[in-house]
Amino acid sequence: MTLAILSQAFALVFDPYVLWVIVASAAFGLFVGAIPGLTATMATALLVPVTFFMPPVPAIASIVTATAMAIFAGDIPSCLLRMPGTPASAAYTDEAYAMTKKGQCEIALGAGLVFSVIGGLFGTAVLIVAAPALAEIALQFSSFEYFWLVSLGLSSAVFLAIGNPLKGVVSLLLGLLVASVGLDNPAAFPRFTFGNAELAGGLTLIPIMIGMFAVSEIIRNVATMDQPWEMAQASIGNVFTGMWTLTKRYPLAILRGSALGTAIGALPGAGADIAAWMSYAVSKKFSKEP
Repeated sequence: MTLAILSQAFALVFDPYVLWVIVASAAFGLFVGAIPGLTATMATALLVPVTFFMPPVPAIASIVTATAMAIFAGDIPSCLLRMPGTPASAAYTDEAYAMTKKGQCEIALGAGLVFSVIGGLFGTAVLIVAAPALAEIALQFSSFEYFWLVSLGLSSAVFLAIGNPLKGVVSLLLGLLVASVGLDNPAAFPRFTFGNAELAGGLTLIPIMIGMFAVSEIIRNVATMDQPWEMAQASIGNVFTGMWTLTKRYPLAILRGSALGTAIGALPGAGADIAAWMSYAVSKKFSKEP
C-alpha cells in the first residue's frame, strides 16, 4: 500500500508541467532570497496569487520550491557581502564571510547548499514515515510547551557567548526590550511606542536585520573606501569541492542539525529562522572547534 502511494506521488511530481513549475519557482526563490531584506515568507506571499490558477500539486510544488530555494539563497550575500539574504542565514553570516576572506567561499556556499539538501531530505523522510504522529504532537502543544521552547531559544544566547557570558546576557536583555515594543497582548496596551502609531505593530525582523547587517556593512565599506576591497581577490569555483570530506568529518553535526530542524519545523509558529539560530548555538556549544 505504501509503495503504491509513493509511486503515485512520484508520478505526480515528475509530471513535465510540475517539473517546469519547480524550475521556474526555484529561479524565483533564488532571486528573492539573494536580495537582503526579501525573505522566503515574502517569496511565498508573492507566489500565492499565481497558484490560484494552478492545479493543487503544481501549486504546492511552487511554494515549497520557492521557500526552500530562498532560504538557501540567503547564504549568497551572506558569504559575499556579509549581508544575510534571509533571517535564517544571519546565524552564521560572520563565519561564512570570514571563510570567504580566506578564499574558501565555495566551501561556505557548498556547505549551505549540500547540507540544506541533506536536511531537507531528512525532514521529508521523517514526514513520510511519521507525519500523522508529528501532527498529533504539534496540535497538543499548549502554552506550557511553548514557554519551555521559548526558554530554550533564549538560553541559546548563553551558548553563543561562551567566552563572555555578560555580553550574551546584555544582548539577550536588549533583544527582549526590542521585542516588547508595540501593543501588549491581550490588553493591547501600547509599550514603548512614544505615541508613534508606526511602532504599534512592534519592530519587525526584516528592518532590524537590514539595520544590523546591511546598513552597518555599507557604513563600514564607506569608512574604508581609500583601502583596497578585501574581497577583490575572491573567486568562486566548484561549490561541491570538499563536501564529501565535510560529510565524513561532521556526521553528528549533520544529524543533530537535521533532527533539530525537523523537530522545530513541525511546531506551529516555529520555522527556519528559529531552527537556524538554535542549531548554530547547539553546534557551537558541542563542537571541538567552536
